[in-house]
Amino acid sequence: MIREEGDRLYISGPVTMNTAMKILEAMAGRIGSSGKIIDFSEATDIDSSAVSLMLEWSRKARAAGGEVRFANPGDAITSLTDLYGVEDLIALEA
Repeated sequence: MIREEGDRLYISGPVTMNTAMKILEAMAGRIGSSGKIIDFSEATDIDSSAVSLMLEWSRKARAAGGEVRFANPGDAITSLTDLYGVEDLIALEA
């Protein structure tokens, strides 16, 4: 579900309402003040829960004095962040 390589955390498998709490628990303690990149390139199914997780991780990183960035969000996440108007609250990797 979560694979860590250096500063990059890979989310694999579905990111849906059914898996969001497990993913959140698996990420506990991994988001802090150091810059992390959360990569969705291995995610297989995405719903609005992914955006909720991204907002939560961004909030936690800012509270710790850091930033989290997101890589390879795919069309589903990009469409959802645009739809909800939260694209400015989520840092995408350039």
